[in-house]
Amino acid sequence: MIKHARTHGLAVIPRGAGHSTSGQAQAPEGFVLDMTSLATIHDISPTQVVVDAGARWSDVLRATLPHGLTPPVLTDYLELTVGGTLSVGGLGGASHHHGAQTDNVLSLEVVTPAGETITCAPTSNREIFDAVRAGRGRNGVITRATLRLIPAPEFVQWHKLHCTDTDQLVADQRLLVNAGTFGYVEGQLKIRDGHHVAELEAVAFNASQGNLNGLAFQDIETQSTTYWDFLNRLASGEPLLREAGLWDSPHPWCNVLVPSSAAEGLLQHLQQELGADLYSDFGLVLAYPLISSKITTPRLRLPPGDLVFLIAALRYSPTDAPDVVTAMQQANDVLVTKALNAGGTLYLAPL
Repeated sequence: MIKHARTHGLAVIPRGAGHSTSGQAQAPEGFVLDMTSLATIHDISPTQVVVDAGARWSDVLRATLPHGLTPPVLTDYLELTVGGTLSVGGLGGASHHHGAQTDNVLSLEVVTPAGETITCAPTSNREIFDAVRAGRGRNGVITRATLRLIPAPEFVQWHKLHCTDTDQLVADQRLLVNAGTFGYVEGQLKIRDGHHVAELEAVAFNASQGNLNGLAFQDIETQSTTYWDFLNRLASGEPLLREAGLWDSPHPWCNVLVPSSAAEGLLQHLQQELGADLYSDFGLVLAYPLISSKITTPRLRLPPGDLVFLIAALRYSPTDAPDVVTAMQQANDVLVTKALNAGGTLYLAPL
């Protein structure tokens, strides 16, 4: 297909779960490759797993967890494909320890724009390896990946820290990631029972983690759960969104990366607009603190500074409501402008 398209000057774009934010999985007047039939998990060893690009991360975990192993970094929603997240970087609550998912790839099988199948890695075909990781599928199609594995915990301690405001939320996140005392750290702004909530999730993956000293949170909820149940926690939300008619409706989401010094101001802005008009009842804002030195993928552009924040506005529009979509897109434009003016960059930006 790629050779045919090249001959006729047509675009070819790979599509995994279609979770892109700006039409990256579309190919006007070209071809979209459905990658989901390439979903085999080929080999598992104590240090790595070889999987096809169309395999979902949930299936990878179902294969590796019985061996006591896990990929170091996972996105919050597990029903995304391996090739899809490797094509954008793949950031999560463990990225302050292990970088992006693309920083934990040992080698890739890629079909180049010329239609040739090659294997690339840090020590072979490095130029292609760096071009396809976070390359949005424009520099070649990832068909297979060899991923690093680390020991997986069986149980985790999952803390939900309730903060009084966004300043406290950001301050506690800075303390946690700089101390390295939790395996997973993520902040959220949402509306519950008509009230704004600033919540910090901190998850301890082993007995040496879990130090909450020095934090300024207001109160805390703690539960012990299996590692799988924590990772798969968003699965229960999918039926609710489908029932509300929001699963297949437009989702004008926006993701920016900003210097740590800009995090409070940007989150204060987003908290002021947080409401049903621009988010629906299910929308929220995410904030992940990232240590820049852990992220080495060349195409994953970060703002300056040792500590940066990924901030995401997750909006849900009703079906057949173009005016609402327009308002959400305009709000995203304001967010992007504020982020860029603060020295930030776009994550999942269109190419």
